[in-house]
Amino acid sequence: MLLLRLRQFAEPDNRYRVDVELDRDGVRRSARSQFELQLTPQDREDIRWYLEDFLQYPMDPAPAIAKRIEARMAEIGADLFTKALGNTEVWPEVRHQLSDTRIEIETTVKDATALPWELLRDPKADVPLALRARAFVRSTHDSVQRPKLPQTTTGPIRVLLVICRPRGRGDVPFRSVARRMLEGLRGSDAVRLTVLRPPTFEQLARVLREAQAAGEPYHLVHFDGHGVWSEDGPRKGGHGYLLFENRALDDNRQLVDGPALGNLLAETGVAALVLNACQSAYATPPSAPVTAAPDNPHSETRAFGSLAQEIMDAGAAGVVAMRYSVFVVTAAQFMADMYGRLTQGDALGEAASFARKQLHAQPLREIAFDPRPLQDWMVPVVFEAEPVALFPRRKGGTGLSQGGTGFSLSGSGAQLEGLPPRPDAGFIGRDETPAGARPGLRRSRHRAAARLCRQRQNHRRSRVRALVS
Repeated sequence: MLLLRLRQFAEPDNRYRVDVELDRDGVRRSARSQFELQLTPQDREDIRWYLEDFLQYPMDPAPAIAKRIEARMAEIGADLFTKALGNTEVWPEVRHQLSDTRIEIETTVKDATALPWELLRDPKADVPLALRARAFVRSTHDSVQRPKLPQTTTGPIRVLLVICRPRGRGDVPFRSVARRMLEGLRGSDAVRLTVLRPPTFEQLARVLREAQAAGEPYHLVHFDGHGVWSEDGPRKGGHGYLLFENRALDDNRQLVDGPALGNLLAETGVAALVLNACQSAYATPPSAPVTAAPDNPHSETRAFGSLAQEIMDAGAAGVVAMRYSVFVVTAAQFMADMYGRLTQGDALGEAASFARKQLHAQPLREIAFDPRPLQDWMVPVVFEAEPVALFPRRKGGTGLSQGGTGFSLSGSGAQLEGLPPRPDAGFIGRDETPAGARPGLRRSRHRAAARLCRQRQNHRRSRVRALVS
């Protein structure tokens, strides 16, 4: 696999320098480009509106505005490509081998959101590079602690699933994303999936430390819940937080930031973190030039980095996070495809890139109204210090076989209390399943339950409650 690395450096007056490096079997070629490019505040707000608000209120003139923004995003991507990469002597060597190329984008923390690299678009092929490359990732190589890559040679792959719903029944349905995640894992006989109950940060720390002490650390933690970028959190200034449940606090919510979670994962040997939490890769650029303290080069990350960047800086090998608020249907589809590829032996960046391509291939999103196309494939962002392969490479198969479940579902710390009741036969994984139903229901009762499910689905679709935020 070819490696194409683009290192971005900011200069005064919206100017940038990009050092381009191509590694082909250990032989390296390099080039440099310097250019001016600026995303206006209106551009940034338009993209946010398109990804977060459009499908909630898609009445006229919203569709026409969305088309204009889609065209503008393509224009921005083509302009960035032409200035940063297309005119270099390196690009002709890569163009015809993109499907076998890993593209790494490396920036300083304060400039990470300055340029929309995921939109990088070859105007001749009229397609974003993120939808053609084998892997398209954000790269970091100077974390506080050297990332620990997982060992895939022996034993099962241990995944800890944290499902947080602070608002209870008023929240996103419990199985919305987890059901599709299990679909992706089905067919693999090398997965041990554990659900964290209760879903508190205290319990997460206990379970991870106990697993580490027992010599069986988790390979991956998946947080299925809410994220927020807040100026009014426990830390001064704007920072990203995950919302863990904690009944001792107001609204059953505990804000946990990147350093707290990142240090815990590094301490307990967890290599990768997957977040389908809103704004977990979001950050606002600093309003003034920043100079990191010479004796603490990581202060910039803690001052201006996104939650995902803070976790990478603590020593994670890989993080999948969301740049904007993400629709439940988008997160569910993305996770099913990503986990399906992980079980085939893809590295985290490759699997996430595959899932991103599938979002583009199936752009219809049904939120509160009829399905409409949305180009939200750029919402997931992948950070990798180096390729993170959790599963050994498999030959053949799709990872979606119907024979056997291939994984065990157990409770962390022997605590399964609070999980929703097991659904009745015939409706496994449906969030609408009536509680307490028994497998021995007669056919007529199944049909009545199906009608009830459809009625509840129609009722939910009439409400705008589709964003995980």
